[in-house]
Amino acid sequence: MALPPPSSNSSAFLAVPLEIRRQIYRYCIPQNLRIDISSGICYRNPSDRLDEINERHHNDLESGGVSSIDSESVEEEESHLLTDTDEEIIYKPFVDSVVYSENGEEDEHKIWTDTDDEEIIYEPSVDGGYRSPFTGLLLCCRQITEEVTDMLYKENTFQVKLHGDGQFILANSFSPNARENIRKLILILRPMGVSYDRDFRMDPNVWDNILGNISIIGIVAEQPSLLEWPKEELERALEEWTAWITPIVEYLGQSLNSEAKIVVDANDEERMVKVLEKAMPGRCIFQKFPMADVIFKRGRYSLQSGYWDDVDDGPTSCRDIIDDCDYDLYYSD
Repeated sequence: MALPPPSSNSSAFLAVPLEIRRQIYRYCIPQNLRIDISSGICYRNPSDRLDEINERHHNDLESGGVSSIDSESVEEEESHLLTDTDEEIIYKPFVDSVVYSENGEEDEHKIWTDTDDEEIIYEPSVDGGYRSPFTGLLLCCRQITEEVTDMLYKENTFQVKLHGDGQFILANSFSPNARENIRKLILILRPMGVSYDRDFRMDPNVWDNILGNISIIGIVAEQPSLLEWPKEELERALEEWTAWITPIVEYLGQSLNSEAKIVVDANDEERMVKVLEKAMPGRCIFQKFPMADVIFKRGRYSLQSGYWDDVDDGPTSCRDIIDDCDYDLYYSD
């Protein structure tokens, strides 16, 4: 469905200089978010009008899910993946915000610190059923939509679970024009998931127009360990993992532009560091991301922390899957 022609109000607004319009947009666009596109954010939570926005923009603007993107302040350096915040913000269903410095001091290559456990739900709508300013901007007119879209993609960090269905979602939910506007990216590489196969390759048709424009990329790379694999199976698991991840990092080394900053959390695993250094010699900056602590089971997520004590791997009974009131109704004397 084509967008309506500019109204007299939008025409007057477009007479305002672009830089001033961008300052105004920032009051309307949610900020400081990291977008996990591997979690189906383009398809869930119908109450937030995402379906309406996607339908109106798909044919006319090929926006590929612009309605699910939120913005970070452009006053931050372009080399930073994320801006400072003390809160974890969830843009339904799976988006959160973290920061890039560990002690409150800005550091060009420090990306994350620990976030609070508090969860804040962002709804792009307001009480009474009216559209939020963010949604209204996207539906206003073509020029305003394009200006907002440009800010949304270029000023946010996109997270992709490459071992899962992240590549498929990028290919099918984001148009080539949208993908080439991404500037900040996080790739999660774990020895699991639908794409964890030695025959998997990053599709140049999906990634070339992203990686050629990236300003900074964060890589979280987990290799098999004794925490997950029996000792007698670990070496075979490491061989499978090496066969899977080597073509990925080689492609990244060939495709990332020469100015892109590459920041890696490999959990200090020697084998992973060697694979990365061979593929991208001298380019990787290694550090630990607090957002990856849960992956590597360290820090507040370590096995000694007690965090995993409530995980129940025991048998499941009807009590576990039926609401208390229903259980009492069906099974009480």
